[in-house]
Amino acid sequence: MDIVWFVGFAAIMAGLWWFAYRMDPHYSSKDGTRFLCNGQDLVDGQPFGRKRESRVAIDPDGVLVVSQKKLVRRTKARWALVGKSPEPPKGKAVYVVRQFDAGKWLDDTMTLSMPAKSRVVGVLDALLERGATPAN
Repeated sequence: MDIVWFVGFAAIMAGLWWFAYRMDPHYSSKDGTRFLCNGQDLVDGQPFGRKRESRVAIDPDGVLVVSQKKLVRRTKARWALVGKSPEPPKGKAVYVVRQFDAGKWLDDTMTLSMPAKSRVVGVLDALLERGATPAN
């Protein structure tokens, strides 16, 4: 009987771990200028590496300050919104950003993924419509 309980407990824990791993982190401030989402690097237009939890703050000039935890440290960089995915996964909104620093575009690109119903989607869509890029 003890083995049945142990196997049942292990199955429940594995199911909870699987569910927690699949859940996307998301938080947004009331005005939608600070949020938490998944970010994934792009190499030659293809996803590279794993998704990382990303903290994003939108500056008034349209620059996205993205902070990601890599190993033990957090890295912070400035990114500019480039576009929005025309065919995102169901229930998601996916934006493409490109790194920008000291007046120059850098080669690094990344996707930011969040729920389609988030208040951040409206803010980012408005930035895209406005064409707010630091290179302009």
